[in-house]
Amino acid sequence: MLESESSQNSHVASIDDNEIYIDVVGGGNKRGNVYGLGVLSKRFNSSTSAHSTTSQAPVVHQIEEIREIIQKLNNELMTKHVKERSLEEKMELLMKNHEEQSERMRKQDEFMRKQNELMRKQNEQMCKQNEHMQQIMQHIQMNNPISGSSNPTTSGHHKGDNIRDDSSEED
Repeated sequence: MLESESSQNSHVASIDDNEIYIDVVGGGNKRGNVYGLGVLSKRFNSSTSAHSTTSQAPVVHQIEEIREIIQKLNNELMTKHVKERSLEEKMELLMKNHEEQSERMRKQDEFMRKQNELMRKQNEQMCKQNEHMQQIMQHIQMNNPISGSSNPTTSGHHKGDNIRDDSSEED
C-alpha cells in the first residue's frame, strides 16, 4: 500500500510541478505555445490538461476519503472524550462518597470510644457500689446478732421485763 501511495504522491507532485512550470512561464501564448517547449507545447498542453482532469478524480476521491477518515477519527475522539469526562465525574463522586463515609466512620468510632469509656466508668462505679453493699451487709450482720436460733421478738428482753408492778400503781 505504501508503494502505491508513494507512486500516486509522486504523480500528483509531477502534475503540480508541470502546472507550476506553466504558471511560471506565463502559460501559453495566443497560439497555445508554452515558452521552452517549442513544438511540443501543444502536445504538452493537451496531455497535461487531459491528464490533470483524469488525475484529479483520484486525488479528489482520496481527499474525500481522508476527510471521511478525519471525521470518523474526530467522532471517535469526541466519544472517548465524553467517556473520559464521565469516568472522571464518577471518580470524583466516588471520592466524595468515600470521604463522607470515612468521616462518618471516624465520628462513629469516636462515639463508640466515648460510649466504651462511659460503660467502663459505669462498670467501675457498679463494682464500687457492690463492694460498698457487701461491706454494709457485713456490718449489719456483725452488729445484729440475729442467728437462726434467736427469736427476734424475744431478743434483748428478759422474762420479767414485761411484768407490771401493780402495787406501785395503787398507792
